[in-house]
Amino acid sequence: MSAALLLAAWLAPLVVLPLAVRGVGRFWVPAAALPALLAAWLIPAGTTVEIPWLLLGVQLGLDAGDRVFLGFAALLWLAAGLYTVGYMHSDSHAARFRVFFLLAMSGNLGLIAGQDLVSFYLGFALMGLAAYGLVVHEGTPAVRRAGRVYLVMTLVSEVALFAGFLLLYMRTQSLTPAAEALAGAGPLELGLVTLAFSVKAGLIGVHLWLPLAHPAAPVPASAVLSGAMIKAALIGWMRYLPLGEESLPEFGTFLMVAGFATALLAVPLGLGQRDPKVVLAYSSIGKMGILVAGLGGAAVEPTLAPALVVALTFYAAHHGLAKGALFLGVGVVKSLPAGWPLGLLVLPALVLVGLPFTSGAMAKDLLQSAILQAPPPWAGLFLGLMPLSAAGSTLLMSRFLFLMHDVAGTAGRSAGWVALPWVGLVAVSLGLPLYWGGVTANLPGLWPVLLAAAVAWFAAWRRPALLVRWVGRVPPGDMLEPLTAAARRLGSEIRSWARRHLGRGGGESTRPMGEIAVVLSGATDDAEARLGGRAVAGVLWFALAGALLLLIVLG
Repeated sequence: MSAALLLAAWLAPLVVLPLAVRGVGRFWVPAAALPALLAAWLIPAGTTVEIPWLLLGVQLGLDAGDRVFLGFAALLWLAAGLYTVGYMHSDSHAARFRVFFLLAMSGNLGLIAGQDLVSFYLGFALMGLAAYGLVVHEGTPAVRRAGRVYLVMTLVSEVALFAGFLLLYMRTQSLTPAAEALAGAGPLELGLVTLAFSVKAGLIGVHLWLPLAHPAAPVPASAVLSGAMIKAALIGWMRYLPLGEESLPEFGTFLMVAGFATALLAVPLGLGQRDPKVVLAYSSIGKMGILVAGLGGAAVEPTLAPALVVALTFYAAHHGLAKGALFLGVGVVKSLPAGWPLGLLVLPALVLVGLPFTSGAMAKDLLQSAILQAPPPWAGLFLGLMPLSAAGSTLLMSRFLFLMHDVAGTAGRSAGWVALPWVGLVAVSLGLPLYWGGVTANLPGLWPVLLAAAVAWFAAWRRPALLVRWVGRVPPGDMLEPLTAAARRLGSEIRSWARRHLGRGGGESTRPMGEIAVVLSGATDDAEARLGGRAVAGVLWFALAGALLLLIVLG
């Protein structure tokens, strides 16, 4: 029973794939998530199943945390799949969307159930590459640009993870390394794995793809991208870092500082956006920063790891369900002229900011309680970050609801039943504390929410010019624009130097070198367009893989 359910959770999306390409196949898309939901509900924690004949020997299993991750991920894929039935009904490319949707679903659910390095990596890679098809579905120039950025960042993440896993296997001689075997990792191994998961989590500096991909992708794809897929980074860190086995003060400090910076910088970047889905994307970046800072605390102090892992798991479930409900709500509010969807959209926004008696309040309480024993100054800094994060989330949700008020009913009429999966997801998000075993009031944590709400009201109604000056100053992808401009300037300088010193007066032997330099530097002028080609993407993958393998050999 357990073996069949775990295998079905991974393979069901692939099995229904041939059926999904037909018109009636849209009803099979949500059904593909049901085996994973049943597995999370019925399979006891600690169950493992070995399939020695598959790949290099696959081990599937679920511990207590994996059950939570599989459960809320399956719920998100189910709700998004049901929403897709109506949302994509008149889309001429709906069959293509369903194919990529099912492939990404298989990868996401498979990496949760897969306990060995090979199955986790294959799920991670399948999810990342299939999501590219979801991001570029609309096919507009802006969407294709977002897809190119996403593809390059995904390739960097996957190559780094491959190299990091190779180092891990070489050191432990096991595809399923035990917790104690993870201790003793070198800086190169930790760095590669952290780079891979930092890109997927959207940590500041490697977050460029996230605020571009979310608005580009259709609504159901955005819901699973932000709610489920970026949590793969958290699963990977928890599974392949020696949390609780050894203290990593330098590494943990890096994670905490990067998490703090991500959580704080995401707020002003998000407040200046005009697209509600971009605001939600920056909100996801900020929340992932909180989770990564918590992981850093567990790396610094191993005794905190058990409590922090439980708190971070619940925080991830809370954020995934609430954020998925918000993204699906964008499509519902735009497509229904009635006013009630906008009113209902307020509920997951309140859950996300941590209103008392919600899963947000419970998540903050669990995380704060777990971090109290952290060594100074980290406990104080983390406890100071939480109210700032709550205030920032309130400001972002206020901005999001303000933008949604302006776009309500603008996408044309849709049947009311299209909203049913969204309503169900909102209900699950509200009821999550009851499933976990209790409700937390966390009334002391209400003051930053009320203060930020008052500031948002004052800015919107009394001093709107304050926000107007900031809106539009930072484009989605923020750092990408100056980086692109710098690359173009660098290309121009290289071409100018090459023409002066290599292309003229240097004899026949130097002219070819000058031409090569000019061609290579010219690539920076339209780097985004050139990186979109399959051949260049493949060359990039192999080049990165070769460079990282060389690092491994030298190390």
